[in-house]
Amino acid sequence: MSGDLHPIPLDSPFQFCSLTDVGQSRRVAGTRPSALLNYLLNWNQARRLFRRERAQRDGSTQSVADNAIGAWPIGGVCAASLCVASGKGGVGKSVIAASISAYCAKRGRTLLIDADLGMGNAHILQGVQPEASLVDFIERGHTIGDIRTPCKDGLDLLAGGSGIPHMAGLRREDRARLSEQLAELEVSYNFLVLDSAAGISSQTMAFAAAADRLLLVLTPDVTSMTDAYGFLKVHSQVRPAGETLFVVNRAIDEEQAHSTADRFREVSERFLGVQPRWLGFLPEDPEVGSSVNRRTPLLLDSPGSPAGRALTGIGAQIFSELDCLCPRGLGRSLSAVGGGEPLPSKISDPRHV
Repeated sequence: MSGDLHPIPLDSPFQFCSLTDVGQSRRVAGTRPSALLNYLLNWNQARRLFRRERAQRDGSTQSVADNAIGAWPIGGVCAASLCVASGKGGVGKSVIAASISAYCAKRGRTLLIDADLGMGNAHILQGVQPEASLVDFIERGHTIGDIRTPCKDGLDLLAGGSGIPHMAGLRREDRARLSEQLAELEVSYNFLVLDSAAGISSQTMAFAAAADRLLLVLTPDVTSMTDAYGFLKVHSQVRPAGETLFVVNRAIDEEQAHSTADRFREVSERFLGVQPRWLGFLPEDPEVGSSVNRRTPLLLDSPGSPAGRALTGIGAQIFSELDCLCPRGLGRSLSAVGGGEPLPSKISDPRHV
């Protein structure tokens, strides 16, 4: 067997799925015919082909995805992306994004993007002091590659500005340049994690709609659930076919977490026709605040704590989700859904059911 070919692992998805390769359909059901190996240069290529097949099978492929797939450069693919968002601030969104980034970074090269461009703090939770940020990209002509900050092994950061009001609403031409350079940069990564700004500004919603998956963070507080519902309502109209995941943070116990999740899903399905998928909950845990003060992701600082164990489980689910989907390409998708225009007036009041 050629040194460029690798046998399909026993847990390969090709044990039970159909594969479309080079315009031909081949069925693999419990066997691994040698002819298939002649089509596969390596296991990474096989994974990319499986992602395409799965996307076509579950209906997640859209026009933007088709364009992104067609533009995959030889030797690289678009990174799978996750936007971590919330309807209101202070619900633990950045804490969760920091740990998910750390989890993914152990399994593939990961870029954490502080998408709260005007009031970023993702660098604090990574324990780094960036020498440059997206402010330098916008105002001083730096490239995206120039402003990356190395964090832990396998993890880089694109830092946002701090107290820079105009960064919260980029001009159309600046967003277009950001989209273009993100499209060029993301082929160097396996995963992109966006730590979004809270609220429903057009810029925030553009990032959420451009990512492959949206993870909403909410707490049992009625204000948090109300604002999370508002965020989901806007998102579902900006990207109707998007799949939304959510977690409940700071639950007193499992019963409260289940009650919160059930209420959020019921209201979302009843009034929006959307079925967000619940990944689990994080309990109240003093180790969360301690890890923030130590400027270290909770998953690395206190993995054995109650919240740390919960994040490990949530991180595993998200990794599995991102690892098998067909990436649309964050840069290209951001250009398609953003453009700098304001949101349509029909969704200006997201909490009006």
